[in-house]
Amino acid sequence: MEERYTIGCDFGTLSMRAVLVRLRDGEVVAEETFDYPHGVITGQLPESGVLLSGPGWALQDPDDYLQALEHCVPTVVKESGVDPAAIIAMGVDFTTCTVVPLDEKLVPLCKNPRFRDRPHAWIKLWKNHTAGPEANDITRIVAQKGWHTLDDYGFRASSEWFFSKILEIIRKDEDTYRQTYTYSEAGDYIVSQLVGKMVRSGVLAAAKGLYDNVNNRYPDKEFFRALDPRMENIVEEKHLDNIQQVGSVAGGLTASMAGRLGLKEGTTICVAHADAGCALPGAGLVQPNEMLFVMGTSTCHMMMAETKEQIPGMFGVYYNGILPGYYAYEAGQGAVGDIFDWFCRRFVPQSYYEEADQRGIAIQKLLDEKAAKLKVGESGVIALDWMNGNRCILQNSELTGLFMGLTLSTTAEEVYRALLEATAFGTKVIMDQFAAYHVPVKGVYACGGLAHKSPVVMQIYADVLGLPIKVSAVKQTSALSTSIFAAVAAGSAKGGYDDYATAVSRMVKPPKREYFPIPENVERYQKLFAIYREMHDLLGKEGSPMLRLRELQRECL
Repeated sequence: MEERYTIGCDFGTLSMRAVLVRLRDGEVVAEETFDYPHGVITGQLPESGVLLSGPGWALQDPDDYLQALEHCVPTVVKESGVDPAAIIAMGVDFTTCTVVPLDEKLVPLCKNPRFRDRPHAWIKLWKNHTAGPEANDITRIVAQKGWHTLDDYGFRASSEWFFSKILEIIRKDEDTYRQTYTYSEAGDYIVSQLVGKMVRSGVLAAAKGLYDNVNNRYPDKEFFRALDPRMENIVEEKHLDNIQQVGSVAGGLTASMAGRLGLKEGTTICVAHADAGCALPGAGLVQPNEMLFVMGTSTCHMMMAETKEQIPGMFGVYYNGILPGYYAYEAGQGAVGDIFDWFCRRFVPQSYYEEADQRGIAIQKLLDEKAAKLKVGESGVIALDWMNGNRCILQNSELTGLFMGLTLSTTAEEVYRALLEATAFGTKVIMDQFAAYHVPVKGVYACGGLAHKSPVVMQIYADVLGLPIKVSAVKQTSALSTSIFAAVAAGSAKGGYDDYATAVSRMVKPPKREYFPIPENVERYQKLFAIYREMHDLLGKEGSPMLRLRELQRECL
């Protein structure tokens, strides 16, 4: 039988990865990565130089996404030597919630010269947190009205969400809002470029857009009118329709895009998925109550279950959010790898960089080695991991990071280890919340850059949680998963698969490595975590001095 292949495209915060996968055994026969030329736009807009006032901005340039597609897909096809006719389908996953304002031709509004210097016409990345006041207002309005709109989302709105970001736009740049034909998740935008029409993903709409996948509806007009009268008819006016469920076929690849990507016209394109949720099949998880940590710039904690429980502080529980027929549970931390990178760029002494250069290793590798030599609690330093706000369980993007226990003798590796431990403690808070609300976690898995690159990080997590952690077999787990979704969308008639269990059994290898907790460390971390939890509960509450400090900062802008 002639071999068949699919392509999975994983759009992350800083880069896009593509893999070309053989369906018979899941072998990744070619892969390619493309770093976005503009990265994350935080200080000023490209070209115009318009300054972005205040903290929390995280914008992106849509050209980066298309350049990534047009580089990675032809590269994996060429390097593999595979006949494009044998590539039966392609899938896309994307960081969520990343919001794209589009005109009637599905062109990003920021490409229009008239809107080039308007920040609210640009793509707002998932970690754009300027809509914090709007998220707070949504939470307050829902509580005042006695509505249940947020019950499945931890009872609190987030600045990362679809309608928080749009409410901010309508308040701060109404003209941009009115001139926008439609708003789209970035994953749906990419699919629209591939198939020539807007096809929205039920996963993305439910995860951060308050869409009900059981009853196939958004909140009613009364809800949107309460947010702002100008939003009363947003679903109709901004064309937020044509929502398809996970695993559906979005359409066939257009002739134009086929020529640009080196694929066959009509190649099956499946609806977009979220980068974190889609990763579970690629890690081998198709059964409920097994949790996956997707560890990169941030960490998402994803799990499927057969029943729905409403857990305060979670990012959401929504139907058909990972695989069809299950509820997806999502929690997360707003920064993990970003924190480690921030520390290395801002605070590590030059002598450490010189040592790393002499040994030919990365600076984080050197810090890992030095941090690993420290005993649990030896430094006397502990940190709060809120440098990009707290996603779960406090759901407050206004919160900030903190160190306690610093002295004049504190070393860089001691601070670095405190940051590693803080992110592990943040994960333990989330795991404890699941347990408190009777949602059992029967196994823990990890994927992403940190899981594969840093044994020190993974051992700390195993020790803090007191649980073994299995690491996925492939580095590009989300991209592999997306290729699995594409294979099922295409179906056996085209050489793919008709169900996810069969696809995963054929295409996914067993976990690469397993980390087991060290009993001595588990015991000591219980004491250290008690201190972290005390700081967490004290400084994360309403009226926190962290929030007052933020207000003082705003007064200076």
